[in-house]
Amino acid sequence: MIGSTDLALFFALMVVMMVAMMLPSAVPMIVAYHGLTRLEGGRPVKPADGVATATFILPYFAVWGAFGVAALLGLMALGFLGPWTGVAVLIPAATLLAAGTWQITRTKEVCLSHCQSPMGFVMHHWRSGRLGALRMGLRHSMYCIGCCWLFMIVLFVAGSMSLVWMGGLSLAIFVEKVGIWPQLTPRVIGLLLVVLGGLVAFQAMFA
Repeated sequence: MIGSTDLALFFALMVVMMVAMMLPSAVPMIVAYHGLTRLEGGRPVKPADGVATATFILPYFAVWGAFGVAALLGLMALGFLGPWTGVAVLIPAATLLAAGTWQITRTKEVCLSHCQSPMGFVMHHWRSGRLGALRMGLRHSMYCIGCCWLFMIVLFVAGSMSLVWMGGLSLAIFVEKVGIWPQLTPRVIGLLLVVLGGLVAFQAMFA
C-alpha cells in the first residue's frame, strides 16, 4: 500500500527525472520565451523577465510530476508493473508496440509540431504578463504530454525506470524535438520501438 509520503517522494522523483530527461529538449522553447519577455510593441525595450520565465517553466515539470504519479497508480491498479505470469509476460512488448504505433498518429504529429517550433508556439499562443506565462506553460506542457506520454509508460513498464532506458528515451525525445527531419524522425523512432517490441515478445514467449 502506497501512502501519501510515498506519493510525495515519488512526485519529487518524477520532477527530478523530468528535469534530467526533458530539459535538454525544452531549452529552445525556454530561451525563446525568455528573449521575448524583453519585447514591448515588438521592440526589446526592457530586461528579460526571469520571474515570468520561471513561471512559464514551472507547469512543465509540475504537470509531468502529476502525470508520473497518476501513471504509477494506474499501472499498479491494472497489474502492469509485474511480476508477470502467463500472458501478462507480453505486457512490456505490448507497451513498446503501442508507443511505436503512437508515433504515426495525427495527435502525435500535431503535438510534436508545437514542440519543434518554439517561435511558432509563441506566435500562436502568446499571453502577456506572468499569469499569461503560467497559461502558456500549462498549454505547452500538455502538448509535451501528448508527444511523450507513451515514452514514459515504456520507461515504467518495459524499462523498469533504469538509467539506460531513461538515457535512450531522453535521446529519442531530444532528436524528435530538434526537428531536423520533422516528418521522418518520429516514424523511425516508432519503427525502432515496434521492432524492439517484437524482440521483447519473442524473448518472453520462448525464454
